[in-house]
Amino acid sequence: MRKSLFVVVAAAALCSFPMSGFSQSFEIGPGGVRIDRGGGRCEQLRLACENKERLGEQGEGNCRRYRETCGRPVRRDRCEDLRAACLNKERLGEQGEGNCRRYREICRR
Repeated sequence: MRKSLFVVVAAAALCSFPMSGFSQSFEIGPGGVRIDRGGGRCEQLRLACENKERLGEQGEGNCRRYRETCGRPVRRDRCEDLRAACLNKERLGEQGEGNCRRYREICRR
């Protein structure tokens, strides 16, 4: 009796906490089973954020939702990554990838 009560309480607890780890969806169709880990939603939010002026959606919260949902790194972390990629481009085999240009554009404002 105690074991089944524990299982019921544990299941209820898991269902009551909204977590991004549970934001997966799956589809069953002619091609088999497909699991979507939320990447499509992040792509939609990113595009909505980048094109908010063109779409007339300023003030809709798309960029905030994108950062919260998709875990976009803060500017400082992104700048550190771009700087490291720029300084080590030969060693990493990333010449011509635009890391130095992006570092100058984004981080030296």
